[in-house]
Amino acid sequence: MTHYFAKFLLLCTRLTGFPRPVCAPIPAPFEPRESKYTRLGQGIINEAEDHQGSSGFYLLSNGLDAFVTRLSLMEAADQTLDVQYYLFHKDATSKLFTHYLVRAADRGVRVRLLLDDFGHYGQERLLRALVEHPNISIRLFNPFANRKLPYLDFLTRFSKVQRRMHNKSFIADTQAAIIGGRNIGNTYFSADEYTNFTDLDVLGVGQFATEVSTVFDLYWQHSLAVPVQDLQRRTIKLSLAGVRRKLAVRRHNKINRAYLARLADLELVEQLKKGELKFYWAKSQLVYDHPDKLLNDCTDTRGHLAPTLDCLWQEVTTEALLVSPYFIPGDNGVATFASWVAAGAKVTVLTNSLAANDVPLVHASYARYRPALLNAGVQLWELQPDSKKARKSRRSRGLPSSSKASLHAKTMIFDRKILFVGSLNLDPRSLNLNTEIGVLIHSSEIAEFASEIFLAELPEHAWQVETNKQEGSRHQLQWSDKSNPEAITHYQAEPQASRWSRFRAWLFGHLPLESLL
Repeated sequence: MTHYFAKFLLLCTRLTGFPRPVCAPIPAPFEPRESKYTRLGQGIINEAEDHQGSSGFYLLSNGLDAFVTRLSLMEAADQTLDVQYYLFHKDATSKLFTHYLVRAADRGVRVRLLLDDFGHYGQERLLRALVEHPNISIRLFNPFANRKLPYLDFLTRFSKVQRRMHNKSFIADTQAAIIGGRNIGNTYFSADEYTNFTDLDVLGVGQFATEVSTVFDLYWQHSLAVPVQDLQRRTIKLSLAGVRRKLAVRRHNKINRAYLARLADLELVEQLKKGELKFYWAKSQLVYDHPDKLLNDCTDTRGHLAPTLDCLWQEVTTEALLVSPYFIPGDNGVATFASWVAAGAKVTVLTNSLAANDVPLVHASYARYRPALLNAGVQLWELQPDSKKARKSRRSRGLPSSSKASLHAKTMIFDRKILFVGSLNLDPRSLNLNTEIGVLIHSSEIAEFASEIFLAELPEHAWQVETNKQEGSRHQLQWSDKSNPEAITHYQAEPQASRWSRFRAWLFGHLPLESLL
C-alpha cells in the first residue's frame, strides 16, 4: 500500500504544477545559427533594419490562405518551428498540418508543439509517436491528472482544470510569427461541412516575431507544460513509421488536395523570402497573460493583459469597433461603452447571433445586456449564420455550400489609430480565467483600412439589433437585415433560431454561471 501511495504522490507532483527540473534543450543535430542566414531571415532582415523599432504586419482574414501560409512557412523554415494552440482537432487539416511538421523535422528543423491538454481530442497516441522523432518535442499545458477519464477532474479538481491556455501562436525561425483567433482544425480554415468560423490572424515580422518567440519560451519552460512522454497512460502505442504512412495517405484526400493546389499558387511566403511582401510597418505592443495566471487566484491580476487594455480604453475619444464571438460585457463593460458614447464616440459591436453561436450558454449571458447596451447608444450587430453573400463566396471558392458561418475573430479598432488582434474574447473567462495573447498595432493606415472594410461589409453579413419603437409593440428588441437599404427586413424574434434554441437560451439565462463563461 505504501508503495502505491508513493507512486500516486509522484504522479500528482508532476501534474499539479509543482516545480520540476527544466528539460534540457533538444540535443544535436540541431545547432542554432544566426537567424539572418535562414531563407526567411534573408528576406526580412534588410527591410526590418530600414524600420528600426517597428514590425511588419499582414492580415490573414481568408481561412484558406491563413492555413496555406502556415504550411508555406513550415516548408520555408530552416531552424525552428514553435507552435502553440488551445485546440488541435482530429480532422483533415490538422493531419495535413502534422504532416508538414514532420517534413520540417526531417530536414533538421527543431519542432516544439505546445498544446492545452483540453483540446487535442484524445490524440495522445499520435503525439507520443511524434516525439520518437529526434527533432520533435511536445508538451501539454495544465494536464489532467486522470489520463483515462480526464474530464472526471472537473469533479475533483475543478478550480484547477477549468482554467486553460487559450493562446494561439505559430513562429518560424523566430523571423515570422502568426497570432490571432484560429486554432488548428477544419472549422478555422474554411474546410468544414457544417460550420466555418469567420476569423482573423496577423502575420508579423521583425521585433514582433522575436517577442512572440520569447513568450512561447516562457510558456514552454513553465511548470504547467509537461512533456507528453511523462504523462504515463497504458495504451497501445503507435509507431512513428506508422504515423508517417497514415499522414501520407491522408495528404491526398479531397480537402487536402484543395489546400495543396492553393499551396502551389500562394506566393505570399515566396515574396516574404525575397523581401517583396508588402507589410504595414508600425510600432506595436505585444500583450499577454503570464502563465502563472492559471496558478494564481482569479483576483490576483499581476501578469494579466487586461490592465493594459483598461489603460487603452480610457483614451478612446471618437470611435471603437469591437468584434468578439463570445461577448459578455458585464455591468462595468456597459458603463465603459456608455461613457464613450456620452463623450461623443461611436461604438459598434459585432458578436454572434443565437443562430450562429456555438456556445448557447454564452449567448444566454450576453443577451441580458442587450437592452442596456442599446440604451447606452451602442450600435449592436449579430452575425448571420447564412447570409446570401457568404453562400455566394463559398460557392465561388469551391467550399462547402451547406456550412453555416460562426464568428470567431477577436479584434478591436480604437479611434482608427490602433488595431488589436489576438485570442482574447470580451468575456469573464478570457479576462479572468484563461491565458491569452494579442498585439496592439499602432498604425492609422492599417486601422483605417480594417475599419472601412469592416463597416462596409457589416450589413451584408449581420443583423443590427435595435429597440422596437413601434407604438403599442410588445417586443422590446428587433433584428434588422439592412443588406438592401431599400428593402430592410425586420424580425421580432431571434432570426434563423429554432424555438428549441430560443427556449434553451431563455433557460440558460437563469443559471448563475456568468463568471465561468
